[in-house]
Amino acid sequence: MVATVGKGTFGEVTWGWRRSTGEMVAIKILKNKGHHGLTAKNELRLLEALREVDTEESHIVHFLQSFSDGVCTYLVLELLDQNLFEFQKQNFLLLPVRHIRTITAQVLAALVKLKELSIIHADLKPENIMLVDHKRYPFRIKLIDFGSARIFTDIHQIKDPYIQTRFYRAPEILLGLPFWGKMDMWSLGCVMAELHLGRPLFPGINEYDQVVHICSTLGLPQDQLLHAAKKTLSLFQWVPYPTGSWQLRPPGKDMGKPKGWKKYVLSSLNQLAEVNVHPVATSSQEVQAECCDLHGMVELLKRVLTWDSRKRITPNAALKHPFISLQQVKASFEATRYYQLCQEDLRATKKDTGAVEVFHGKELPSLNQTDGFNHAKGDKNQDVHQAPIPTFYSHQHHQWARMEPAAGNWILVRSTNGQKTGHHGGTMGFSGIEEKNQCGQPDT
Repeated sequence: MVATVGKGTFGEVTWGWRRSTGEMVAIKILKNKGHHGLTAKNELRLLEALREVDTEESHIVHFLQSFSDGVCTYLVLELLDQNLFEFQKQNFLLLPVRHIRTITAQVLAALVKLKELSIIHADLKPENIMLVDHKRYPFRIKLIDFGSARIFTDIHQIKDPYIQTRFYRAPEILLGLPFWGKMDMWSLGCVMAELHLGRPLFPGINEYDQVVHICSTLGLPQDQLLHAAKKTLSLFQWVPYPTGSWQLRPPGKDMGKPKGWKKYVLSSLNQLAEVNVHPVATSSQEVQAECCDLHGMVELLKRVLTWDSRKRITPNAALKHPFISLQQVKASFEATRYYQLCQEDLRATKKDTGAVEVFHGKELPSLNQTDGFNHAKGDKNQDVHQAPIPTFYSHQHHQWARMEPAAGNWILVRSTNGQKTGHHGGTMGFSGIEEKNQCGQPDT
């Protein structure tokens, strides 16, 4: 046993060598004691349910096997590259719209498969979307971390859910409304916006502040939702005179200090088409095509980011949306190089495609500025007080210690690099949201 990638509340992640195949793998080590043990059993059960899934077609991490020594459960997974948060932070990159579509289409495919299996992921965020091998297959991704996942039939067992990382937490969770698979669609919408902005769309410092951020962009929830929600009176107040309407409660003394992102709050989703856009001298067909594409993405986000989950677009319908299907760009800009690149991007994510040749021709004018908000300075505050398990298990930019084969099926290997950190200034979340803090009280 040697050094690990990182440690967290529920366990740790290390690399290993699979003697039967000679491949490098990621081994997620989960504690079996108490609540940690329940989390380990839940994730193992979900991964077993996904074992027969075509992981390349559905863009879900490939689960190889598990074993236990009584103290810990070991989950053996395919070794992937790095997660989207680390990729964007290391490259100080605001992703072009066409790459956001490429990623979104693959996550949608994963959500379609999960819906077929009646599974909610419940912790979709940039840390849990992994690049497979970015050098060989640009922007091919897989969804990881099923520690917080739930089967639809188990939802009734969750009494007071503190699920989903706060920045990506759906309104139905924030307000205390019935929830199901569409909560993952909300999270995906937040991820899409973040890849474009280079910062979280709704960076609340607690649940009240999260609701305030959403209200600032989407307006107040509909009255019927507030009448039905369990948490309404802790977030809103009824003002009978003169308006006869719901209003946000004034912030309490325990609100805490707002983050620097506060000044970036959007007054509407339409503003996504105006921020991080670089003005160009000439309006060529290529620039117009990308501009059209950006507006298409905003239109899809309006269907995804809705207060009412019943009105939220489904993964299947989103795959047919003109932004994802490229219908909108094709209709007016089929002859452009931009459209051709978009097609190549989507083809590259399909099963059994070979290594993609990166286009080295003349750079297309980009609408995105790369000198805007520094994503690396973010602090995605998750509702836990203990460092979660890291998701970063990259086979690139690491050197492996030389080790001789040993008895048994596995050899755990040491990385010569230090531990990677994520949104929270510590290790990255690999096992979802812990329901209680150290004092045994729910976080807000």
